[in-house]
Amino acid sequence: AMLAVLKAGAVYVPLHPDSPEERTRSLLTRSRAVLVLTDQDRSTVAGFPALRADASAAGSSPLPAAAPLPDALAYVMFTSGSTGVPKGVAVPHAAVTALAADTRWQGGAHTHVLFHSPHSFDAATYEIWVPLLRGGTVTVAEEEISPSVLRRAVAGGVTAVFLTKALFDLLAEEDPECFAGLREVWTGGEAASPTAMARVQQAVPELALVHVYGPTETTTFAVCGTLSPA
Repeated sequence: AMLAVLKAGAVYVPLHPDSPEERTRSLLTRSRAVLVLTDQDRSTVAGFPALRADASAAGSSPLPAAAPLPDALAYVMFTSGSTGVPKGVAVPHAAVTALAADTRWQGGAHTHVLFHSPHSFDAATYEIWVPLLRGGTVTVAEEEISPSVLRRAVAGGVTAVFLTKALFDLLAEEDPECFAGLREVWTGGEAASPTAMARVQQAVPELALVHVYGPTETTTFAVCGTLSPA
């Protein structure tokens, strides 16, 4: 659905399916959405017209791909609103392509990335667009991340993953060896746990562990640093 929206020259606004209807209606209204793509058989969502994303239109013919300018919007992503009303962050195509073109991805560690973050969380921008725009592969996680899910992803070829600090700490405590086979793990979002990071480095010394920070306004990441044992 996201690929189709951009190919049509439109803008997508990712919504969390568990959000209350009032929040969903507010985000749709404020972003001036005209259509909701869903995986459910519904004609409306929060009062807005809806279309099942895998529906086919009889007799339709493919449209030529749009060619948006770099400063045209690609998506609008709303913050959590923990400090007040959720703010819509408008991200242009140039920002997404700048993220994907960053030299930090050179070396092949991010050619196969696990997509497990909610669509409405800006980490999904990295998980989807960095590998796809660089000719790589995205594996979509069908379950919440656990050591067993991560091991299966690695067995399927996944080479890199981003985890929030809380999720990284949980996996590090449960099974630090579940990161084996990955080339890089990026984690951040809040103050890191040196204990958790040391535990993973000791269990999988060949893994590159990268601490990152960046608000939605900077298109996912603003700074990053690869950790040494010291």
